[in-house]
Amino acid sequence: MLNRIKNIRRICAIVVLAFAAGFMISKFVTVHETQEEIAALQKELTDLESVTSQKVFELEQSVDLAKIEEEATTRLGMQRPERYQTIYVDVKQDDVTEMTAGEVEGASKRISRMFKNIGSYIVKLFSIE
Repeated sequence: MLNRIKNIRRICAIVVLAFAAGFMISKFVTVHETQEEIAALQKELTDLESVTSQKVFELEQSVDLAKIEEEATTRLGMQRPERYQTIYVDVKQDDVTEMTAGEVEGASKRISRMFKNIGSYIVKLFSIE
């Protein structure tokens, strides 16, 4: 009888260890797949950033001010202003508006942002990843 209880305990220990090992392996696989996905997305981001910078360069090269001026004068009938048409205005006050974050956001914005943060924290807390 004593021998049988020892065998049952050993079998239970082996089963618990097998479940623990299976759980650890599944988590490792999940982490590994997530890391591979992150690497793929980082590579895609790098590729898209290089394409974006290339497009910005091409756009800057395609903008020709002389061509724009020619188009404005010929097709739209525009012309440069004469010296007597230019009026300079001296503004004695600073052209700056100062507002604090409290004036812009207000208490209702802060409260709604707090509830959103709490909600996202709860979602993070119960998510698997």
